[in-house]
Amino acid sequence: MNSKKLFPAALILILFIALLVSIASAATTDKQASASLTGLKGVGVVVEDITPEVERDGLSARQIQADVERQLLLSGIKLLTEKEFEKSPGMPYLYVNIFTFKDDAGMYAYHITVELKQMVSLARKPSASLSAATWKARSVGGTVGEKKLADIRSFVKESVDRFIKAYITANQK
Repeated sequence: MNSKKLFPAALILILFIALLVSIASAATTDKQASASLTGLKGVGVVVEDITPEVERDGLSARQIQADVERQLLLSGIKLLTEKEFEKSPGMPYLYVNIFTFKDDAGMYAYHITVELKQMVSLARKPSASLSAATWKARSVGGTVGEKKLADIRSFVKESVDRFIKAYITANQK
């Protein structure tokens, strides 16, 4: 059997598995996730590195970082400075990860994750704390051609908009 014919099927299978894993890993309910946003005075932003190949094709972590920060500021959500972040209870930050895979035809499969991470303590051992996602947008996945790779920015924007809506709802005065 021709391996080039199998490649699109394998790519679709990988995307499907990634989607199932992201849905299964959503361990919090909407109520719990909303509660984890209540009282936050602002957030930091961390965008995972993007591969040099993706950057050459038109999408950079710097662009994504600027986009996300602009969205948060325009919505009235404070961006924490490094000092504010370190002093903020839970050290909350919005984490953005864009996983990409390019096939031989120049098509990119992508998977976007946007989540709020903060330090949490274990109920059975409060002295043990770790960074955990307490709010998560449903992950977005799909494919785009290398000439349209920058379109992924709009999909990140949609996920950040969901965070902003949840944050504002949780922090209504």
